[in-house]
Amino acid sequence: MSGSTRRISTRLARLCTRGLCVLPAAGLFAAALCPSPAVSQEPRNLENHILGIGNCPPWNPQSPEVCKHSLEKVVKSLAPRLDTGPDQTHLLINEGASAPALKRKATELANRLGSDDRLIIYANLPLGRPDDDAAADDSGYVLELWAGAKPETTAEAISGGTWISAPAFAAMIHTIPAAEVILILDTNNSHAVDLHLLDQHSVDMKNRPEALVSSSGAGQTANYSADRTISLFAKHLALALRETDGTLLDVMTVAVNGTRQAAIPICAKLKETGSQSRTEAADCNQVPEIQDPDALLSRTMLLPLSESQLN
Repeated sequence: MSGSTRRISTRLARLCTRGLCVLPAAGLFAAALCPSPAVSQEPRNLENHILGIGNCPPWNPQSPEVCKHSLEKVVKSLAPRLDTGPDQTHLLINEGASAPALKRKATELANRLGSDDRLIIYANLPLGRPDDDAAADDSGYVLELWAGAKPETTAEAISGGTWISAPAFAAMIHTIPAAEVILILDTNNSHAVDLHLLDQHSVDMKNRPEALVSSSGAGQTANYSADRTISLFAKHLALALRETDGTLLDVMTVAVNGTRQAAIPICAKLKETGSQSRTEAADCNQVPEIQDPDALLSRTMLLPLSESQLN
């Protein structure tokens, strides 16, 4: 069986465990009933680990403090709800969020995590196209990690180990043998990393459940708060974590709705002042997206607010 066939079979198996098969037919997708699932979908008692990446490099229009604040605000709110202590919380911030530092941390987690662990990654950093090539497909996007000066070209940055391509980042995630992975990507062009991309490489833990939350939809801008001290999604995610009980899906749903509503007046002001002229194709009406085919978010229970000792 080829690699692509195995991936399709795995996806069908995952859907069948939820009572629905999705079958390709004449270029369309047709639904068919499946036998009752044999594998329990009850929440697993996994130890949670958080990897936070916050990086506003020196050439970025935003101050490095904005990414630092966004990351710290989210992690400070998320860690108590997941009962994640300092030893299970890993932060890479600005100068500490270089490509070599990320590779070292991924190696550390690969040696440490296993079938009893869940990894939640929150990444707030620029995601750029290769050499401003508007025709490039999603696989060409790169994570613009920390460097003292902006590289001359994307190719130079990747070959020199300064930046990491989106597919290489996806492959890096799959070297970490956690039982479940949830990726929260808070960046411009966040649509360039999706669950399809996570399958597009030779390093692929095909049976592992994964979920992806993107801070904006395809073609949309990831806004900052009105005072521009924090990313808009980070602000509403942290707020939801401090006010919403239940599962991680419940929190993400509140954060998505809060971000969408808050973006409306911010976008209107940006259009009024002409601040959107630098990205004519971008839509500042921001609506975060949730991709969760394995229902991980609804099975990730959070400690009740009364027990999480939030400040």
